[in-house]
Amino acid sequence: MDIRERLNSFYEKSDKKNTQPLKNINFGGISLDLTRNFISREILVKMRSLLTLSKFSRKRKQLFDNKYISHTESQRVSFVSYRNSISYQRDVDKMSRFCLKIKNKATGSHGNITISHIVHIGIGGSILGPKFLSEALEDFKTNPFLTHFVSSGDLNEISDLLKKIDVKKTIFIFVSKSFKTDETMRVKSYLDGYINKNYSEVASYIFKNHYVAITANKQLCKKHNFSEKNIFTFMKTLPGRFSVISPVNLINMLELGIDNYRKIIEGVKSMDSHFYKSNISNNLPVNLALVNIWNINFLSKYANVIVPYSYRLRSLPDYLQQIEMESNGKSVTTNNEITLNSTSPILFGSLGTECQHSFFQAIHQGTLDVYLDFIYLKTLNTDSKKFLASNVFAQADLLFKGKKTREIHKSLIGSSPSNLIGVDKLSPDRVGKLISMYEHKVFVEGILWSINSYDQWGVEEAKIQAKRNLAKI
Repeated sequence: MDIRERLNSFYEKSDKKNTQPLKNINFGGISLDLTRNFISREILVKMRSLLTLSKFSRKRKQLFDNKYISHTESQRVSFVSYRNSISYQRDVDKMSRFCLKIKNKATGSHGNITISHIVHIGIGGSILGPKFLSEALEDFKTNPFLTHFVSSGDLNEISDLLKKIDVKKTIFIFVSKSFKTDETMRVKSYLDGYINKNYSEVASYIFKNHYVAITANKQLCKKHNFSEKNIFTFMKTLPGRFSVISPVNLINMLELGIDNYRKIIEGVKSMDSHFYKSNISNNLPVNLALVNIWNINFLSKYANVIVPYSYRLRSLPDYLQQIEMESNGKSVTTNNEITLNSTSPILFGSLGTECQHSFFQAIHQGTLDVYLDFIYLKTLNTDSKKFLASNVFAQADLLFKGKKTREIHKSLIGSSPSNLIGVDKLSPDRVGKLISMYEHKVFVEGILWSINSYDQWGVEEAKIQAKRNLAKI
């Protein structure tokens, strides 16, 4: 389906004199303000026909019923059905028992060793979601652990961290779907050697009790001598970048406590239900996806700038970058044809207001052609929230409308649309809803573009080439 051709038709046949702006959409403390987009309500309604042509409703049902297939991998895509299943509840129960055991060690003693630090080691989908959750929910942490995240294959990162922690009082969580991920295994190998050399008298105890594995490859973990009681598994059919709601986020339960952790799940499942059951006109993920399709495939915007105006949400751009670009950065359709459509935009971003002092100049007066997502806290009950919200609206209005002045070098171009996503409070429930909303937005885009959002063959091939290169060096 040539989406641009259809969007051109919608535009040509639309009433350009009496355009109605888009309405705001609200659900469960999350609001979506689409009014700063160059699209009328009439055209957005017509775009729903693209959902019908793409058999969206049937494919959405398949996703929830665990019948949606990643055809290039010949396997199901299970992340939505899994987190709404009894199987996940059993996994949460096992995680809860582990957390209670660790908490008791932290408040009491076990072999004169108390836990004070937890290190989460992984890369990509094995770390971006948990790290985002950890930062976003800082105010809800109930346990006295200091938590750290390590992802780099450059061993300076783990080396630097080891200077700051007491290894004997640290839990190390290794997260890898395959348990073959080069960066994670490099860190593990380095850590093994460091502990054997510097803590030889307790090394075996640490390896047995303080090493935790989270993986879809349990047998390989056993070969690496992990204790079975410290191995948490998830199914192979969970795409890594969509595995944040799974044992992958064990560190978040350790930080936040079991009750707060369950509230994240409740928020995710609530947005899942909204996406599945709400009519299209009030459906947050669907409307966000449709407007993005318009910006990309009609207005030819090639970059989506994610700007959270909350320090707690500072890692949201990194998390969303992977689930968008690794999912929809494809040029071959599900029919094995080269697509006629632009697909994933370049997605990048940074914390507001810091980014206003860097790349926003290029958006206001340069030649970049982008659209933006502003995420902000809309309950203005503190001085900081008022300050940040005032900047959100200033930036969004000027980027949309521009400003002409007598001195041309001071004029602002405008023409950059934006989506304003307001959150009433930063809580486990609301952060869970944000995660689910963006995940489903990516799904809708992939359906409309007729691409497989759940493989990543470019990534896989580059890994193979890197191993070949390493063998020659």
